[in-house]
Amino acid sequence: MTDGQTFKDLIEKLLMDRDLSISAIQRQLEELGFKEHRLILTGYLRAMRDLGILEEVEVPPSKIYSLISREEEPKMSFYDLIEQGIDELKLDDEARLVLAVLIINTLFHRPAFRAELKRMGIKHVYTRSLHEVDGKAYLSQIDQNKLTIPENDPAFECDYEIIPAQSYEMMIRVLSTILKEVVDVDGLYEKYPQTTLFAPNL
Repeated sequence: MTDGQTFKDLIEKLLMDRDLSISAIQRQLEELGFKEHRLILTGYLRAMRDLGILEEVEVPPSKIYSLISREEEPKMSFYDLIEQGIDELKLDDEARLVLAVLIINTLFHRPAFRAELKRMGIKHVYTRSLHEVDGKAYLSQIDQNKLTIPENDPAFECDYEIIPAQSYEMMIRVLSTILKEVVDVDGLYEKYPQTTLFAPNL
């Protein structure tokens, strides 16, 4: 096997576009320089079958194995990820709205449209921390195939002079959660951090 390649990887590669018997799999593995007793190979194939990776069909006198095709899980959209991150904070409707608008304003340097807020499951409520603006000039920036925004859809910006300071802290928490979802950061942070933040001596 090549570096980083497992027995499972080899089996899946052999069965990627064809069905093979145990004897054929064993022969193919030997050609790749990997020799294993037939009983061990049979046990491994059955284990992969039990895990739902392989399908086993009996064609006397052989058993034929094929790779079960699995559709990729649909990726969560940007708005789904934002909604999930905000939900975890257990905020009231006003705080959820302000936070969602702040995230859109900060990331995209434009107002947040009501259509976007709906995509995030955000209920519109009155708050002094936001003001409505004319968003028509920004519609050309948005791919209507990804997000359909009506021409007269209300758009909102944060009033940065009165927005609660904790909104910025919550925005960082949400964006941090999203970053960990879409980027492989395993090994770069403590998954179960201590309850108090480390503060260096200044």
